[in-house]
Amino acid sequence: MILWTPMQLELVFEGLEKMCDPGYQHVSHRGVPMLVEKTGDGGVRVARLLSTDPRDYLKAEYVPGSMLEC
Repeated sequence: MILWTPMQLELVFEGLEKMCDPGYQHVSHRGVPMLVEKTGDGGVRVARLLSTDPRDYLKAEYVPGSMLEC
């Protein structure tokens, strides 16, 4: 993938180190790869989608911040 942007590189990658935090895990939920974080009550919250299928980004259940049902 090539990213063409007039933004500074620091702004593009801002917050990337937070996503490498050990509190996040790579999982596949119903075949959709994503980065999730565990909550204090044992639930799982979507942090970021990693799918290459654009249709996955239109699904309301995979919006970052939403809770997943296991």
